[in-house]
Amino acid sequence: MERADGTESANCHGDRFFEDVVEMVRQYLDTKPDPQAYDFLQHSFAELTEKFGGVVGTTFKSFPSYPQRYTERVDPQPPAPAELGPCRVEAVKAPRVPTRFSEDDIVVREFLPNTSRALVRKGKFCAA
Repeated sequence: MERADGTESANCHGDRFFEDVVEMVRQYLDTKPDPQAYDFLQHSFAELTEKFGGVVGTTFKSFPSYPQRYTERVDPQPPAPAELGPCRVEAVKAPRVPTRFSEDDIVVREFLPNTSRALVRKGKFCAA
């Protein structure tokens, strides 16, 4: 995938990811949702900012990270099939980011042209 500066990014999703997203969107649209729920998608960021005075959304505190599937060690480890003979088992490295999330991990974030920031709100304006 090409970055804004024209260089290639190694940190992008493969074709399978985009195919899965297309399928999820098709399934969602097949439910005939209210068009007002996704009408904003036709506007650019600048148009949304002009029209609504800004762009906010609910995200995880660790944004831009998001909940993902992680490999976790099975305990106890199942025995290796005898036909494999002796095989080397290496420990799974612990992920450096959270692997479990709750309502406490959700915040409202304001998106700006080049960055974003968490909005601290109380009462009825809390994220969760």
